[in-house]
Amino acid sequence: MPRFPNSLSFRLIATVDVHSERDIPRSFTGRVQVFGDEGVDTVIWLDRGSLDDPAPEVPAFTKYRAGGMVKQERHYRLGRLHDPIPGHPAVRGFFSDGSLRYAEHFRYGWRQDHGKTPAIRKWRADGSLRTERHYIDDQRVHSRRSERELVLTG
Repeated sequence: MPRFPNSLSFRLIATVDVHSERDIPRSFTGRVQVFGDEGVDTVIWLDRGSLDDPAPEVPAFTKYRAGGMVKQERHYRLGRLHDPIPGHPAVRGFFSDGSLRYAEHFRYGWRQDHGKTPAIRKWRADGSLRTERHYIDDQRVHSRRSERELVLTG
């Protein structure tokens, strides 16, 4: 039986089980479980057919590895990638051991730095930082620009 956060515990949740994302009913609202060869492969939350987080702590899209570990999670607001709360990236990918592989910040579908935190960060399997990329309004900002240009509000 799936566990839901308290914010969802008293809501009626419609769930559809499919074997392909093509089988999801149009304009569906609720949870979709996409099954692969070894069980649930992906869990998707939709609001009238658009990806949408049902609660800030619940990503609208979660992809699982064969053993059940999370491979990737994505947060959406009204069909667009969006940080669920300030400072928490909209997209996170994980290595097979569960450690963070990459994190990406978005604001209403556009890549966006969060303050001094780069929009995109990627790590190596040993935990060391591999790359950082800064974006403002979905436009890449190269490191030669002044730090003042990288500072954003909220």
